[in-house]
Amino acid sequence: MIFFILIWSLCSIAFIALASSMSKHQKQIFGHELTVKQTKIATVAGWFLLIFALGLSIANGQKSNMISYWIGVLSFAALFIGLCISYMQTKIKQITSKRINHEIKMR
Repeated sequence: MIFFILIWSLCSIAFIALASSMSKHQKQIFGHELTVKQTKIATVAGWFLLIFALGLSIANGQKSNMISYWIGVLSFAALFIGLCISYMQTKIKQITSKRINHEIKMR
């Protein structure tokens, strides 16, 4: 169960990063579009985390079984993040705006 939560968490964070690299979702999450540099960082981070989760899965069992396991967890994570972005858009925007405002005050 802990292994599932680890892989699911990595995949979920990766999907959040990949969603943050798309202009439509940037407006949903942050309320504005990110810079080109931030968009590229989000894209690279998202793909890196997905590949890392796949590698971690493969390293902990038989290759064919763990790839299938990863695809199942990946599907569950994609569904979860898709639903969160669709139905919790205002909550997500509140969380990110509080975080951004806090970082600005800290500077």
